[in-house]
Amino acid sequence: MLLLWDYLHGPGRNEMQEWAEGERLGIRERAQLNQKLDLLERVGFDTAWSLGFVAGTAGDHSHVYKLIVKSQRMLRPMFCRWPVRMRDEVTLLCGAIEKDFKLHPANAASRAEEHRKQLVCDISSGQERRVPHERF
Repeated sequence: MLLLWDYLHGPGRNEMQEWAEGERLGIRERAQLNQKLDLLERVGFDTAWSLGFVAGTAGDHSHVYKLIVKSQRMLRPMFCRWPVRMRDEVTLLCGAIEKDFKLHPANAASRAEEHRKQLVCDISSGQERRVPHERF
């Protein structure tokens, strides 16, 4: 079973929860997002990839992936496999919405990569910039 984590952007600021609130995700969107995250947690990254509900990102962001959630809007939470226990853990880095095959915000993949790099730096300093995933 895969463990899900949320990125903390500052003390106690859950990046994913702030995104969900900022985008005003409705009850149905939240339910569909939770359902897809539950499935990812159960089947693991490799199976999710082969089933097609996980995709890579373009450019220099080879360690950042997006979860494909088809809802009223095309939700694309960005995540990485945890650098230490890559087979066991996934950290949700930031949220995005895909429209006309483009991510909004446009810098979502870059932002996710910055957050991922910060997590890697935190390993050596002993800081913890993530918390167990909080359902939407």
